[in-house]
Amino acid sequence: MTNHRIIVLLFCLTLNIFASIAVNTAASIAANTAVAAGIPAASEVREEGVYLTKTEFETFLQQYQTEHTPQSSQSGLGKSLAWKKGLFTITPYGYINLSASYETERTTTGDYAVFANSPDLDGDSGFNVDPKSTRMGLKMESPGIPGWRGSKSEGAIEFDFQGAFQSRNRGSLLLRKAYVAVSDGQTKFLAGQDWEIISPLYPKTLNYTAGACVGNVGYRRAMLRVDRRTDFCNSSHLLTQFGITDHVFRDNTAVSPATSDWPVIQGRLAYTFGKGCFDHGKPITVGVSSHLGEQQFTFAGNDRKNLRTWSFNVDVDLPITEKLGFQMEYFLGENLATIEGGILQGVDAQRRNTIRAQGGWAAFTYQATQKLQTNLCYMIDDPFNDDVVSGNAGNNSARNYSHCLFINALYNWSDALMTGFEIDFWRTHWQRYDTATQTVTPLTPGTPVRYELTVRYTF
Repeated sequence: MTNHRIIVLLFCLTLNIFASIAVNTAASIAANTAVAAGIPAASEVREEGVYLTKTEFETFLQQYQTEHTPQSSQSGLGKSLAWKKGLFTITPYGYINLSASYETERTTTGDYAVFANSPDLDGDSGFNVDPKSTRMGLKMESPGIPGWRGSKSEGAIEFDFQGAFQSRNRGSLLLRKAYVAVSDGQTKFLAGQDWEIISPLYPKTLNYTAGACVGNVGYRRAMLRVDRRTDFCNSSHLLTQFGITDHVFRDNTAVSPATSDWPVIQGRLAYTFGKGCFDHGKPITVGVSSHLGEQQFTFAGNDRKNLRTWSFNVDVDLPITEKLGFQMEYFLGENLATIEGGILQGVDAQRRNTIRAQGGWAAFTYQATQKLQTNLCYMIDDPFNDDVVSGNAGNNSARNYSHCLFINALYNWSDALMTGFEIDFWRTHWQRYDTATQTVTPLTPGTPVRYELTVRYTF
């Protein structure tokens, strides 16, 4: 505990000793606990002028007792795995994940799917067993900034093993999150790498990329971000988010990307309402978000251009009943490879300009029992045909349309052990540019069916 909190506790114990028997009893418990924890006596501190009302004191006391009571872990397996280091609480988390999949035609990348390959380019079937989605992380919590009442500090480091690898059983670390944040329940400041502000929802698929490049835009990147929550009443509030974010490049075959001289800007407004209007008591959330930036590309012949990237996005989270939920997202923009859009094509090497695209996804989730959940989702990413000639691949092939329909069932055998089975129906359209005739020829669409079994142990 900080000196500030020590003084608040001891002062309030004295101030409220005659308030009521109940408060007296609770205060005595807190004082004994504080002494056992080695908190210095009042004569050892020098801060003055801290006063709490009776309600504030009881809230503070409850928070103190909660912090010093062993909590259950996320998986519910007995006592928490967290440990203390001074004022820090450090909690490890993650899961061990194994995915086995069979594809009637190959997808990219195989271990997980982002789009289907054309049979004219790669028409074989494939079987994959992949443990590299195994994830680990550490969450840190500590007191907030002195003088910022009610604030707390937190940080997170998270990684998996889907980084670059030279052989299938030698996965390498991939940094997912690394950030520090300070918040008080209404305002939050974050610095580091976290999920993007735009399009925050994701379909509940077993596929590692969660719909990236086929309708679900957004990824993780470094940023400086501020969130502000404005409450209108007990059942509604507005969340305002703004961030200055790093450049992320996905076009890197036929073009050479580079950062611009200003960052990518992201923002989101989300209105939450309707809490208590339904039997299940869950609110509805509708959000709109956008990003705007500029990136530099160098085409053949050292032709260098600064090209804009922007998007407009809508997200909806609608709990229909206690068991049935609906979620959807929509996006529209250009040069979207940076946010996993345009089927991973932001610029066209032949046109030497940006590719516009639109798409999104819609999903129903049904919680059949406490242990069994099923999900049905349709995802689509549709670049503008006029903008796609040769794409940005080295063989002048391009993707001009892609969709995926999946259905899955997830069963929790315990709080820790889950197994899931999913069927994906993919369709990706391809074309190829002939440099000799300067014509575009359609290729055979990729139409694989993908079967995936996942076993996951969460801690």
